[in-house]
Amino acid sequence: MSTQKGTCLQTYIPMRSEPKSGGEMVSSLIFGESYLVLETQNDWIKIVADFDHYEGWISANTYSDYTPFNHLVDLVFVEAFSKGESILIPCGGLIPDSRKFNIRDKVFELKFNLKPNHHLPIKLRIINTAKSFLNMPYLWGGRCFMGIDCSGFVQVVFKANQIDLPRDTKQQIREGAPIDFTDLQSGDLVFFKKPGAENVSHVGLMINASEIIHASGKVRIDRMSKEGLMIDKVLAYELMDMRRLVS
Repeated sequence: MSTQKGTCLQTYIPMRSEPKSGGEMVSSLIFGESYLVLETQNDWIKIVADFDHYEGWISANTYSDYTPFNHLVDLVFVEAFSKGESILIPCGGLIPDSRKFNIRDKVFELKFNLKPNHHLPIKLRIINTAKSFLNMPYLWGGRCFMGIDCSGFVQVVFKANQIDLPRDTKQQIREGAPIDFTDLQSGDLVFFKKPGAENVSHVGLMINASEIIHASGKVRIDRMSKEGLMIDKVLAYELMDMRRLVS
């Protein structure tokens, strides 16, 4: 088995279902996340992400040698600078404690200190992080401010607050403890299915007892009921399950 590892040193790297540029984008790596190389095929590398164990293909020209980073970014993004250029590091990404790192032969550095919000209650931290994504565009397989899907949104918001979740809704729906609709609170996850469907296909985060923030077209806030989630006065999703990860 391969022991070769790499680290994402771009804002994000698309992970595709097949080793070709037209392959479906199934997920993405964000800056500082590491991965294990499983195999190579022409100009493509099959990898498994260390964080959530998701597998996919990345372009070989995005590969960078493994560098362990350990400081979580909890702002929607931060910017690191080198001479004549900069790079955006998204929420949930990782940087060194020193705030300095190398990309190829250039040294990048954050020009300001990150202000941790660890003194705030965990639910408030989670909601604040989620709201910072408002109006960010939807992108299937996306996990950052440049484009994000519903399960990627929830995963990254919780990751930025040091709570690990799996990548997909069908995995996330098994996390935490089940709760009743009448007991919904801020920080709870709510899962939905398409009207008439059987399988879970959407997830959002409660910001209070009646409003939910989620990624559908863009990151947005909508009201929900026992029937499900109304978007533009149409029942877009039927309620399926509710889970609590933080008390």
